[in-house]
Amino acid sequence: MPLDTTTRMLVPFLDRMTVEELDTLPYGIVQLDADGRVLSFNRAEAEDTGFTRQRPIGRDFFSDVSPSAFGEEIFGRYVTAFSTRHLDETFRFTFTHGAMPRSVQMRMYFAARTSTLWIFTANPDGTPLAEIPDPAGDPCDHRHPARVA
Repeated sequence: MPLDTTTRMLVPFLDRMTVEELDTLPYGIVQLDADGRVLSFNRAEAEDTGFTRQRPIGRDFFSDVSPSAFGEEIFGRYVTAFSTRHLDETFRFTFTHGAMPRSVQMRMYFAARTSTLWIFTANPDGTPLAEIPDPAGDPCDHRHPARVA
């Protein structure tokens, strides 16, 4: 299911999900507070960005985790979200920090109940970043072909 459709179904439940539940989701998920600190960083995002040893909980997203997000496309939307207490946008973005550029489809959603911003990432075509086990127990790899070893 595409990123936008899937995350629309998840939004009402996000603030109540445990770390373990967030880790079962195949899209990258990051939750930020008003200071830009990372509150949640799920398994799919950790695997896609290389934060597999230690997730960057408590770190500044824009300086420590994703410096290329410090621009109008992401940081600008972040500022808008916290100043208006509303944001729900889906767009494409290319992260330029690290060894190789990384293009994603991104959705940013402001949760007014908790005053936090949720960032969802998917492959550029909106498909999940991570494997999703199928009902028969066989993994179906939905990651971007260029990232599959």
